[in-house]
Amino acid sequence: MKIKKIKIVRRKKEITVALIYRPITDYLTNILVRTKINPNSITSFSIIMGLISGIFFGFGEKPYLFLGVIFSQVALILDLVDGEIARTKKMTSEFGAWYDMIANKIFKYFMFLGAMIGAYRISNDPSILIVGSIAIFNITIISYISNLRVSFNFSKNYSELPEIKGLTIPFGLLVIIILDIFAIFNKVSFALWFFAIFGTFGWIKQIYSHYKLGNPIKIKG
Repeated sequence: MKIKKIKIVRRKKEITVALIYRPITDYLTNILVRTKINPNSITSFSIIMGLISGIFFGFGEKPYLFLGVIFSQVALILDLVDGEIARTKKMTSEFGAWYDMIANKIFKYFMFLGAMIGAYRISNDPSILIVGSIAIFNITIISYISNLRVSFNFSKNYSELPEIKGLTIPFGLLVIIILDIFAIFNKVSFALWFFAIFGTFGWIKQIYSHYKLGNPIKIKG
């Protein structure tokens, strides 16, 4: 007997990543929404998947990198599903929204920490530890600045995230996808260099943009 699909409640502002993964997230949501599993449990499970992904990335060898990619994708999917279940089951809460936001940063940290360790194990180049540390710092500070803007009136409605026809491209999820692409081609060190270089420009650009928003130029006349 075919199970009747439940109408899933979407977030007000859709994200492009959610559209790409929708067939998978819709399927999981329709199954999990019928269980007693709550959204926060799914969020916790996404952190565990991120930790396992980071462990596999830490080995640095190609077979383990593929496993790291698989578990990182599971973490990403669960990060999308928990919100859908919360809205569909009317279990949204301030803590749930905060926990979801924090979880996204925790499993990204595990993944990139593992990627840095793995790249170092393969290359035996100490400089990769410096590059990896800078990459992790950049990703963390960019996320921090983005989340902090809602606390201030001058920037709470501002976003530097690119949009396509009203659909946002979230930085946190995009970071995971980029890491996974480099990992598939066994070029994790390139991902670390990428975020070490361009990530630095990213948070500097954020600070400059907020400076302009918070200090409007007064025209004399």
